Amino acid sequence: MKVILTLAGVMLVLLACGSQPKTTPVAGNVAPPKAESLVQPTYPESARKAGATGTSIVEITIGADGAVLACSLTASSGNSFLDSSALGAARSSKFAAGTKDGKPVEMKVKVPFRFKLGDSHSEKRSDAQDVMGWAGRFVRALPAREV
Repeated sequence: MKVILTLAGVMLVLLACGSQPKTTPVAGNVAPPKAESLVQPTYPESARKAGATGTSIVEITIGADGAVLACSLTASSGNSFLDSSALGAARSSKFAAGTKDGKPVEMKVKVPFRFKLGDSHSEKRSDAQDVMGWAGRFVRALPAREV
C-alpha cells in the first residue's frame, strides 16, 4: 500500500511539473559541408620572427553551390598577422555544399588553423595538416548550422 501511495505521489508531482519530455521537431537529414581543398595558410615572416604561435578559428559561410561566401574570425591566435593569414586561406578553400533533406543549402562551419614554430612543415605553412588530413576531418565532424 505504501508503495502504491508513493508511486501515486510521484506521478502527481511529475504531472504537476509538466515533466513530459519536450520533443523538438527533427530538422531532417543534415550533412555538413565537406572540405574538397582546404588551403593551408602561409606562416607570415613577421610572425615567425616574433615567435608568434597560436590557433585562429575561422567561421566560414558556404553557399548552396559550395562557394565560400564569407569568413569571420571567431577566435584569435593572439597575432593579427596569423589571423589574417588564416582568413585568407579560408577564403581560398574549396568545399562541397552541405545538404538538408538531400538538397544543397547554405551553412556555416568553423575551421581551426594552428600555427606552430619548430618544424619545417608548420613554418612553411600552418600546422592545419594536409588538405584532406586532420583539418578536413575536423570540418566534416563539426555540426552543421544553417544560416
